[in-house]
Amino acid sequence: MEKASTLEGFEKALFSLDSKLSGVINTKLEIRAIGGFAMMYYGIRNKGYTIDIDSLTYKFDLIVSKLIEEVGEELGLEDDWLNTDCAMLEGFMNELAQEITWRDSKYVFKNIDLKVPDILGLIRSKAKAIHDGGLVPRSTDKKDLIDLLRNMEVNSIEEINSNEELKFIKSKYDRCYKYLCDIECW
Repeated sequence: MEKASTLEGFEKALFSLDSKLSGVINTKLEIRAIGGFAMMYYGIRNKGYTIDIDSLTYKFDLIVSKLIEEVGEELGLEDDWLNTDCAMLEGFMNELAQEITWRDSKYVFKNIDLKVPDILGLIRSKAKAIHDGGLVPRSTDKKDLIDLLRNMEVNSIEEINSNEELKFIKSKYDRCYKYLCDIECW
């Protein structure tokens, strides 16, 4: 059995869920994966350190939630290995979800519409998480942001300031910007 914290483990879980959804729902289940799973999807979190797939979508209905739990039990995953918890965070659904460019995933499902944000969308989500975390943001959000910036070959605060696509960090997420200013280079 694959570990939950690997991309392959989550792939197996999604395909299992897709199979169980056959004949149960009339429309495709919308999953807008954000966070650790999306980082692994792009190969940025190669070692995998997430236990779930956070979906920036509204709450799953009861039947879908039960099937998610069932897959979790069968594969040894957390009950909420696929969840919409991040959608409940202030500003994530009405603000952030609208600013992200969503990409079709490489997986072909019959009953799931899986999308992942582009790299800039992931940066937006991490900058917001660091900003909203105030004085004590999660350390994984900080590490993820630095890894994402490195992926874009942006390695200093000066490079952020000169990059048109990243100027939103300073103008919108000042606590995140201050964090980056404090470390200067990475």
